Amino acid sequence: MDKESIGTQYEPVAEIGEGAYGKVYKARDLKNGGRFVALKRVRVQTEEEGMPLSTIREVAVLRQLEAFEHPNVVRLFDVCTVSRTDRETKLTLVFEHVDQDLTTYLEKAPDPGVPPETIK
Repeated sequence: MDKESIGTQYEPVAEIGEGAYGKVYKARDLKNGGRFVALKRVRVQTEEEGMPLSTIREVAVLRQLEAFEHPNVVRLFDVCTVSRTDRETKLTLVFEHVDQDLTTYLEKAPDPGVPPETIK
């Protein structure tokens, strides 16, 4: 992960996942006591008007969820953007780091847990 998209506040430690929309890294937040965060790195194809409306809406919803401070919702701490070209922008979403994934959590959940088929 290059420093251009995250500045000097976040120090990547390890890649922890990859999906259809990009990669996720575990990192230290150097300006907040070294707490661990998850950096979700996404490449967004920009339009003539700039950032696609769907991307703006998704970030807005994530920001609105912060107000609930629900223990089962991962918090969004920050959004970093860098334009690479006229047609592409790097978007880095900085989330609260959770030390396990959903599959591991469900495997450890006491019965009668929610079956994976229901969640999918």
